[in-house]
Amino acid sequence: MNPSSTFAERATTLGELFASHPVIRAVNFHNTSRAQAERYDRQLAQYSRSFSSVNQEELEEYLTTGKWNKPKPGLIVSVFEGYRNSFEVLTPLIEKYGFIGWYWVITGFINASIPDQRTFAEHHDIDMLTHEYADGRYALTWDELRQLDKRHVIACHTRSHTLLSQLEPEVQRQEVVGSQEDFRKNLGHPVRAFVSLTGPAYGENSATDSLIDAAGYDFVFSNFRIQRIRAKNSNPSSK
Repeated sequence: MNPSSTFAERATTLGELFASHPVIRAVNFHNTSRAQAERYDRQLAQYSRSFSSVNQEELEEYLTTGKWNKPKPGLIVSVFEGYRNSFEVLTPLIEKYGFIGWYWVITGFINASIPDQRTFAEHHDIDMLTHEYADGRYALTWDELRQLDKRHVIACHTRSHTLLSQLEPEVQRQEVVGSQEDFRKNLGHPVRAFVSLTGPAYGENSATDSLIDAAGYDFVFSNFRIQRIRAKNSNPSSK
């Protein structure tokens, strides 16, 4: 899709793709309060009647061949930021209905000390809709992420959840490459998928593209696109 095209042109292109391809859809979750658990349960139950789970290998095959080999369309369940309640509230429901969670983690949020997590969130556009934890921990721990990594997809949402275009080149590098280093250190392997705040898609910003390449990401997600930019076996360090 041409980044300089008009909204109408993009809408037409998307309409044609929807009509001709067995589209993989996506749904996004953020701060999933325990008070809303019953609503999330109903929502995921409804999705399970119409959609199948999607893991990274299935996404790669679809983006490579255009073929989808499950009887129901795929649904990527994206869980953003790295909230503690995504692990305690949403993950059991994702697993109850047979989905794979895609956990888009802001590594600076995870790395923040417990007393600093709310302040970090408030300064990095991370919604703190509820203050439900008396101990002050609102972010996932690396131990929790390692547990999720066994069954789900851990992916990168940069280090600080900041618009990359507003940053100096070295700070951009820390957001894109530095966050991958955080995953290598704490998970023991790099992650394959990347999304930044509001995009851009791969191919729309050469400086960001070069950092994505340097970090070794295989997939780039943005507002209107999911892109496979390299095969897994072309990046030997990938899990």
